[in-house]
Amino acid sequence: MNNDIFFIIITLSFLLIGILKAFYWNYGKLLVLGSLQYRYASQYLRLENALTQRVNGLTFVIMIINLSLLIVLQNDIYSVTDFLNVSFSVLIYFFLKYLLILFLGNIFLKKEIARLTIFFSYISDRSLSIVIFPFLVLAYFISFDINHHIIYLILFISALFLFFKIYSLFKIGTNSFGLFPLYIFLYLCILEIFPFVLVTKGFFYD
Repeated sequence: MNNDIFFIIITLSFLLIGILKAFYWNYGKLLVLGSLQYRYASQYLRLENALTQRVNGLTFVIMIINLSLLIVLQNDIYSVTDFLNVSFSVLIYFFLKYLLILFLGNIFLKKEIARLTIFFSYISDRSLSIVIFPFLVLAYFISFDINHHIIYLILFISALFLFFKIYSLFKIGTNSFGLFPLYIFLYLCILEIFPFVLVTKGFFYD
């Protein structure tokens, strides 16, 4: 693995997180807290304006970079081209998930549910990418042979975020919109749980 390449990529991620902290701290804090508590997420959603759009764009880029760095940990990636291929795959996944949620919202005439599903799903993923960043730095550059322990910690944190995401989406779908639980369960299994299991399996069985 070429550490020079990943030093540049991680530095870029650090720069973006630094911009978020320097100029959009209040919004960034709400975003992260919103992935864990519904009331903060609702507050962030109500504040929707040009500044939150910038935060959304900034954190989306951070999400693509950091989740790509996480996936790369289980593969022999040696070049910028390889990393960009992984990043493109991650981007395609989130884009297809976005389109599928919108499609289902139009099919079932539940556009408001689709909008909230996209919001709560993506706020969790973007927050996760920020929280795991320090551990990614350790995993790539620490001189001690504790990479496996760091990866397990990252996966544990990811599982916690996934749990809160599932809880929020299930609560909104059943309590606020009265959706049949089976529909919510199928969505969660296909678009939320399965990708997490796939990535996790790569670390344990690669």
